[in-house]
Amino acid sequence: MRVFLSCLVCRFVHFILHKMGRGATTMPGRVALKVKRNVLSDLSKNVKVIIVTGTNGKTTSCRIIEEGLKKAGKTYFINKSGANLITGITSSFIMNSTVTGKNKYEYAIVECDENAFREVSRYIHCDVVLVTNVFRDQLDRYGEVTHTLNAIKESIKNLPDAVICLDADCSLTYSISRDVNNKIVTFGVDVPFDENAKAPEISDAKYCIFCKHEYDYTYHTFGHLGGFVCKNCGYKRPKPDFTVTEIHELAQNHSVVSANFNSDNRLVKINIGGAYNIYNAIGCAAGLSCLGIDTDTIISALDTFNGAFGRMEQFNAGDHKVNIILVKNPAGFTQTMNFIKSVKDDFTLVLSLNDNAADGRDVSWIWDVDFAGIFEKDNVKELYVTGKRCYDMAVRVKYEGVGGRKINVIENEDYNKL
Repeated sequence: MRVFLSCLVCRFVHFILHKMGRGATTMPGRVALKVKRNVLSDLSKNVKVIIVTGTNGKTTSCRIIEEGLKKAGKTYFINKSGANLITGITSSFIMNSTVTGKNKYEYAIVECDENAFREVSRYIHCDVVLVTNVFRDQLDRYGEVTHTLNAIKESIKNLPDAVICLDADCSLTYSISRDVNNKIVTFGVDVPFDENAKAPEISDAKYCIFCKHEYDYTYHTFGHLGGFVCKNCGYKRPKPDFTVTEIHELAQNHSVVSANFNSDNRLVKINIGGAYNIYNAIGCAAGLSCLGIDTDTIISALDTFNGAFGRMEQFNAGDHKVNIILVKNPAGFTQTMNFIKSVKDDFTLVLSLNDNAADGRDVSWIWDVDFAGIFEKDNVKELYVTGKRCYDMAVRVKYEGVGGRKINVIENEDYNKL
């Protein structure tokens, strides 16, 4: 009876908010949880659930998984609005179920905030968890990386029957495998993105998580990811179950790689630019395989999926081609700068910095971003900074050195000048 009431109230609030022109992504779920706190337990019983969590790559990974299920002819729903706390996830489940709480679909793709995962995991029934990576992110929200890591680890312990997909190249993420009894499937990249890549000056995981000795690396991909090994205690990167063995092409809009999917060697096109998205692709291959999707379908999905809003999103504005890339932390921003350095055509660079609650109030992290070489490029024709904290960004790039360019500061109310 309380499941019925919870679903009914959620739908009613959703209807009213829509009539008012509101988004209706979290409030309906908040009200539903007041009626029955564990309603997710009932709603997730008759559907296969994959949860995607981690610092970077959650939304893009969900889009790839969505494409894979679509290609496989499966019915599914996804919390596409990005409402990834328990309130938004509950809203999504209820709106895709009957009023009695029976789900209408075969699969549910759930993007889950790392901090919210602990509470969500207490109630939800889950088949697969994909942990993308762990990086330092929004210190005022998440604290240090160990806090995020422990939150994910404790959440997984609430899901003993779920298969866990872990990034083998992330010494933090892979350490989870030592503390849980779940079946573990690993993914990674066997080769560096850049043969000249060196360890970053600022690393989120410079020292072994178990014995505190400094890691050695056989190669780096980005951040603290790569072929890590602790020569003191023996903790090291395992041989991944799903891995990229060779990178053939890193283009602005796609990548072409050789990949090993559980001993099945394939040539794979990934329909999104940015070397870091190779990790999202191979992680999703692991996750989709754990859901029972065949290799040919997975490869087809990687070749055709479209990026999410703000994630390497491209569109035309008048005569201009615009590429939007969302960044939230030093590792993601640094990789975006590396991608921009690979662009050959002339372009205008717009850097927007905000400090909304969802962004994190503390913007000091921009000083840990590696801008090296970006303003040495002749094809960066104009530079703009904007957003609520535009002057903070202006100071940051000024100290970097902008190659004699004028730093055009556009305050929020002057967006039409862009």
